[in-house]
Amino acid sequence: MKFGYPDHLIYLTILLPLAILFAFALHRRFKDIRQLGDLGLVGKLIPTFSKGKVMWKSVLLFLAFSSVLFAYAAPQIGSRLKEVKRKGIEIVIALDISNSMLADDIKPSRLQKAKYTISKLVDNLGNDRVGLVAFAGQSFLQCPMTSDKSALKMYLDVISTKDIATQGTNFSSAINQSLKAIKSIEKGANAEEKNQTRNKVIVIFSDGEDHEAGIETILQKALEQQVRIYTVGVGSDKPTPIPIRDEYGRQIDFKRDKQSSIVTTKFQEPLLRKIAGETNGFFYRITPQSKIYDQIVNDINDLEKKELATKEIMDYDHQFQFFLALALCFLVLETLLTDRKRLKND
Repeated sequence: MKFGYPDHLIYLTILLPLAILFAFALHRRFKDIRQLGDLGLVGKLIPTFSKGKVMWKSVLLFLAFSSVLFAYAAPQIGSRLKEVKRKGIEIVIALDISNSMLADDIKPSRLQKAKYTISKLVDNLGNDRVGLVAFAGQSFLQCPMTSDKSALKMYLDVISTKDIATQGTNFSSAINQSLKAIKSIEKGANAEEKNQTRNKVIVIFSDGEDHEAGIETILQKALEQQVRIYTVGVGSDKPTPIPIRDEYGRQIDFKRDKQSSIVTTKFQEPLLRKIAGETNGFFYRITPQSKIYDQIVNDINDLEKKELATKEIMDYDHQFQFFLALALCFLVLETLLTDRKRLKND
């Protein structure tokens, strides 16, 4: 026998104090009856009282509660080989929201163009679950894995470069946060879903300006977890200043360094290609005229078709229904069983 949720067996520890509580309650009840007087006299005063039936009613209640707790652990008895198909893709979109994404070499800006592309990508993904990670010098999960595309797009709309105080572009943090989002699906999966092998993809949108080290370690982690990383580059190769805008969206200056010189940014391709190449993913480049989301969707769909293979797993028959039925039987018996005995002249 095995259990679908073995961690639920911990609740069986309740049974010992429960048994003690039942025993204490019975002891108190019988003690109160004995205090009424001589047992022979008490027997004449309440001739229908049955000590044995009272004890059996308590035992039946205890067994019913025990059966429910056992069923909660999802017991599985017997096994057989079952053929299952690989299906479904879990996708995490990681969006760079560092200040360099405000550059407008790709109109209206790198960030807005990336948001538009992500929105179109999500519209064409079908029923795959998608999550959203925002990153700069740090990263955070903006939207957990969901099949609700409308909800994800609402989260996408409100992302801005002001959401992360620590600036820079930390790809390691973004990938690690995305891996955690994918892993959360496994933790929350039901017993049937855990028997399915899903394709896992991270899609990173960035201008490629990485300011952190240690990318090799996290790429190895992604490989070990069989997660492919697609990278989408946004920006031009020409140095471009980073505009500063007021609350109404009007440009008031350009970003400057400590010497008051205008800071420029340009698209950096090598690292994005490296990330995609070392994780069996693809690299894409957003241009003003391209509809790159079509290509990404096609590649994801091709991935699903290529890996729509079957495999055999050891499957177990769920038997929690038996224990729930047993609990119901105990409760019915307890209800039908009275604590009175029949008299001979009844």
